[in-house]
Amino acid sequence: MVRTCFYDRISEKRIAAEALARQKLQEALDAPPAVIEPEPVAVVSLQPARNELTVAGLHLVMPQGFNFRDIDTTLEKHGHPVTFCAKRRPAPDELTLQRSVELYVENLRKNYPDVTIVRQSDRLLAGSPAIALDYIFTAGQERRHGRATSALINAVDGDERQWFSISTIINPAHAELADWLIEFDAMLDAIAAN
Repeated sequence: MVRTCFYDRISEKRIAAEALARQKLQEALDAPPAVIEPEPVAVVSLQPARNELTVAGLHLVMPQGFNFRDIDTTLEKHGHPVTFCAKRRPAPDELTLQRSVELYVENLRKNYPDVTIVRQSDRLLAGSPAIALDYIFTAGQERRHGRATSALINAVDGDERQWFSISTIINPAHAELADWLIEFDAMLDAIAAN
């Protein structure tokens, strides 16, 4: 029995390991790609008769019979104002999501004639198909950046669809607000039923 040199045996092991790694890589490349199923998204229904707000840790429940329609508020981040709005309206059966966005833009143009639509993209809002709209305009002498996300969502009782929109407006010149739109989208992604 002839024994090879110690260094030859190490080299043979290395060469065999490299060949095995190449073979596994080739098998992985030849294999069909794995299909990753997306996590199902829970669709959240609106509960028009249930209206609650938590502000500064205080939970405010609206009296029975009062239905939410508009919330317009100014938040503050690092000393800079951030406009936040939420709106809800009954949506007739013939209203499409795209048409609701067109109506939203028409209303923007009435208030801000110089509005420019920057981007329109599909997304989800409370598990329902939605459209996010980014736009810029001038307020006084300052630029503003707005983002509105709108969806048509069924009410929990199933009687009536609702148009639901959440929007924000910032002054993009403030570096302290650079992450706000990312935080805003994360906030929308976290919407859940109580």
